Amino acid sequence: MGKRKRPSITITKVAIAIAVVTTLLAMTASGSIVISGGRNFEEGIHQVALVLMLLAYLFLIVVIMAFKPQPVVALNVVEEDGFLLITPCDSDGFVVLDQAGVDATAMGSFAKMPKQRRTAIRIVVARAVSIPNSFSDSLALFPNLMLLDLQEAKVAPEFWDDLEELPSVTHVLATNAIASDMLRNISISLPEVRFWLDKPRNLVIRSRESMKPWREK
Repeated sequence: MGKRKRPSITITKVAIAIAVVTTLLAMTASGSIVISGGRNFEEGIHQVALVLMLLAYLFLIVVIMAFKPQPVVALNVVEEDGFLLITPCDSDGFVVLDQAGVDATAMGSFAKMPKQRRTAIRIVVARAVSIPNSFSDSLALFPNLMLLDLQEAKVAPEFWDDLEELPSVTHVLATNAIASDMLRNISISLPEVRFWLDKPRNLVIRSRESMKPWREK
């Protein structure tokens, strides 16, 4: 299934557009000076255009620096005594959904989250619920999402087809949630994703601060 395009307007795109427009204005003003023979009016317009262009590029530089993506530490997922130990992830890094929560995502509940909160989300748990195919669109709002726990969920087949739209996901807990033939197709197209299927598992999530004492045990 082809990926759906999601056109969006970001502040970086706006800054680039402003820089392009002011550059064209400066070039046009420069050309008008040549045509007019350097009259004072055209020279004044040219000076204003150059100032606007300079401000636009300064704004672009500030935006690029401010919104430069920060490196994301990969989740460490280790199985131990039937549990999956996941580090590092704190309380802001995961969200647990019941059926009402899943249904609310179709109404844009994730989109209403502050961007900083959406960026922090690493894990989404939605067990024993009905997952519509549109759920992948909602999850795409989490750029650093790495683990999905959909154990015992009733998942629309289209959702699995669209899993490739979530490139940061590397672990999926899908016990009794995916048909074997569907899994074969997905495993071929997404070999980097590990599916946990053989038995139900519980998650143990540890923050960066708790990693050191845990390792010393």
